[in-house]
Amino acid sequence: MESPRPFAPGLCAQSFALPLGGVLKLWLCELWLLLLDSGLNANFLPHEEDVDFINEYVNLHNELRGNVHPGGSNLRFMTWDVALSRTARAWGKKCVFEHNTYLEDIKMAHPTFNGIGENMWVGPENEFTATIAIKSWYAEKKKYNFENDSCSEDCSHYTQLVWDNSYKVGCAVTPCSRIGQIIHAAIFICNYAPGGALTRRPYEPGIFCTKCGKHDKCTDYLCSNADRDQAIYYQFWYPRWEVPRPTVCDPLCMFILLLRILCFLLCVIIVLIVQPYFPNILREQQMTFTPEESEAEQEKEKKAEKEQEEVEEEEEEEEEVEEEGVEEEEKEEEQK
Repeated sequence: MESPRPFAPGLCAQSFALPLGGVLKLWLCELWLLLLDSGLNANFLPHEEDVDFINEYVNLHNELRGNVHPGGSNLRFMTWDVALSRTARAWGKKCVFEHNTYLEDIKMAHPTFNGIGENMWVGPENEFTATIAIKSWYAEKKKYNFENDSCSEDCSHYTQLVWDNSYKVGCAVTPCSRIGQIIHAAIFICNYAPGGALTRRPYEPGIFCTKCGKHDKCTDYLCSNADRDQAIYYQFWYPRWEVPRPTVCDPLCMFILLLRILCFLLCVIIVLIVQPYFPNILREQQMTFTPEESEAEQEKEKKAEKEQEEVEEEEEEEEEVEEEGVEEEEKEEEQK
């Protein structure tokens, strides 16, 4: 059922004061109400690099990992990774509820990590929050038997969420017109590095932080390390298979662009230096290769050839006349 629209008495009370003016005011009133209604009901999905969005899902991951049961002795503290979030965004743009086929390929899902983990959630766009999606993955814990390392149903989202070796996470949410039977859907993807192999228990049970590395410290019941957790912003890296791919000019691109500009400037300088030594070269070329003059010369040559042919024909006729006269004289002498 559609919710009632808000009513603004001060704006619409005089709508019918004048016939023409009232119609205009009524139209403006309806337009304002539509804009207000759409603004109240709009659900804008966060960008993958929005700070509040990142803090929400990273903090929730660490909270759930630090409170696993049975307790974990070696789970790592998780921090944000921009390359993982870009991979999540790139795959989400396909609007298909299928796992990313590039996660195992070298440098196709991350510039340094290989074997990326992935969790996916799909639902109505207006129902999405990162907290709802992540807690739905964690709820699969009910299907997982830690002692037997077995699942009554699919619990791969939970085991990836609490995988001990993973310490980098990047997520993105993408709006889609339709996914399966869901219209106006949202697909939420989180990528993890290193990804979980899911061939053993996700972590070692015990007192928290008792099996951290010798250079680690305990943060929120998890093993943290300043060097390992340092954020790296891969400025020029984007998935090669992303469509449409963002336009990025990396150092090689900028070097080639600069080289082309320098070559162009060098050519201009050389021309300016050489040109004073040959001031008439352009004029000579024009005189030599002017199309009008070449056509006139061709016509003159044709006329000369015709005149020469006419002269040759006249000479041949004169020779023929002379030969005929000689023959007639010879005949006359023979008759005598």
